[in-house]
Amino acid sequence: MSSEVAVKPLPRRGRFWVVALLAMGLFALGYAIVNISTQKADKTIVHVAGISEAQELFGGVPQEGDRLGSDDAPVTIQVFNDLQCSSCRDDFLSTIPGLMEQYVRPGDVKLLYRHYSNAETAQELGFYGAEAAADQGYGWQYLYLFFRSQEEAKGLTSERAFGDFSKTIAGGVEELDIEEWERDIEENGGSDGAIQKRLEGYEELGRDLGIRYGQAMIVSGPNGTEALQEGPSHTEVKRAIAAVE
Repeated sequence: MSSEVAVKPLPRRGRFWVVALLAMGLFALGYAIVNISTQKADKTIVHVAGISEAQELFGGVPQEGDRLGSDDAPVTIQVFNDLQCSSCRDDFLSTIPGLMEQYVRPGDVKLLYRHYSNAETAQELGFYGAEAAADQGYGWQYLYLFFRSQEEAKGLTSERAFGDFSKTIAGGVEELDIEEWERDIEENGGSDGAIQKRLEGYEELGRDLGIRYGQAMIVSGPNGTEALQEGPSHTEVKRAIAAVE
């Protein structure tokens, strides 16, 4: 007796439905491929640039609050800048990394960051995240990542969307406690909070010093003080350091 089992061919009607289902499946697959290839990118996705560079630049350098560098450094540079100013971004990225390697890391200069708005409103949303990061000793990493990814923040009009963006930037800062960071903003970012009062203090200081548009630096040392306005170049800052040290 043969062990093979005869296979009964499908009726014509059965073959029709199999072909129809296969055709529908192929159509659905093709539609999905076309849809994926033509759909617009999700604007809610933030690509944080410079994470490894930030760690390399600032890792191992003392930080406390707004200060970066040794507290005993003979030269102090107050950096007045606005996180949401596009020209300020270029000023920051073209000067700070070079100053870090040449002066700050060796202990010759310390930097103090001063939030100073270049917009009509005195305080902007970007400031709060940086201050909360500074409270944990990671403010300069946050500033660097924010400036590197600043383009991603354009078009964010709601406070919630900007808050999500700021949290993503904070997530790129190694060792930053995100829960503590959020709690700090919630508890101290209100109209009577400590962060808000610091921001108002920065604004008042900038007005008293006559800070104008763009990144400004007040360079102070044993031999005097130099005021650099409207985005000084790296070379100009070096000259000011030499004049006051």
